Amino acid sequence: MIILEQIKINNESDIIYAKRTLLNILKRLQHSQSSYLVFCSMELSTNLLKYTDGGEIWILQDTQGQIHIASLDSGRGIENIYWAMENGTSQKENSLGIGLYQMDNDALYHVEIVSYTKENMHGTVVLVSLRDYDPAVCSLGVPYVTEKVSGDIFVKKGRFLLLADSSGHGRKAYKTAVYLKSLFYEHPFSCLIADEFFDTIHEYLKVKTMRGAVLSIMEVSSSSVKSCGVGNISFWVQNGYKFQYISQKEGIVGEVFANIDKHSFHLKKDEKLIAATDGIDVGKMEKMLEELPKKCSSSMIALCAMNFASVTYDDKTIVILKQKGKENDR
Repeated sequence: MIILEQIKINNESDIIYAKRTLLNILKRLQHSQSSYLVFCSMELSTNLLKYTDGGEIWILQDTQGQIHIASLDSGRGIENIYWAMENGTSQKENSLGIGLYQMDNDALYHVEIVSYTKENMHGTVVLVSLRDYDPAVCSLGVPYVTEKVSGDIFVKKGRFLLLADSSGHGRKAYKTAVYLKSLFYEHPFSCLIADEFFDTIHEYLKVKTMRGAVLSIMEVSSSSVKSCGVGNISFWVQNGYKFQYISQKEGIVGEVFANIDKHSFHLKKDEKLIAATDGIDVGKMEKMLEELPKKCSSSMIALCAMNFASVTYDDKTIVILKQKGKENDR
């Protein structure tokens, strides 16, 4: 899933801007659900002004070209989500209290809400997405706050996935990420010859005086995920309703090359593996996952990581793999 637009909502003019931006996107895509999605955008934007000090509206697009909308804030949170979703309930006087209720009564779309009310972690994420949409591979990335380009990269080739983070920010980091992508596509890869592949990357980055990088290559099978990598890529593997944190060993390909770190993760049906670059704070992520609702889509987990566990001044990318029972369904 990619982020088409991130729109800050701080006043009423931002609501209109978000509406016009969404309309332009929907018109370009000739989307059949334009009126419903615009209604959702208006309701979510209005709620950000009503109940918080402002937040953001994200317009997202999945791999099938469908549009999804998310609202993210760091307000006080919603204590009772079930109550908030009922018809006629509102925390404000002179409000009909029908916004979220109407949004969640569409034949094609579903409203998912995660909210935290603790002092050290508070805020709300609302996701409007297609019903039963939970992709086998979900990825979401946000560049450094002052840069349009990112040193983070995620690509898929057959059963192999590459997640990498180039050192620093800006154009040079981006060029390094592009090179890693091209090499990954061109070079035949196997976990058995991982050392040769990483040596090739290491020498090329040094010769070309490009940025160093941390990276992980994951091989997906019907019941497990094998990873080979170097440097600070974090993993959380689900076991039942709990997540176990695992980190790759220190090192930077192209600079200080440590030994390749190898892991094998075994997942049962509907369990998830989360991988993230250093733009996601490990401690905050741990706290978020501890209280995450049991039934939570991959897209919502990724959005919550961005909202509750992100490092402000850094590129951040999160990848979620879901075990759906069959290799072809992953």
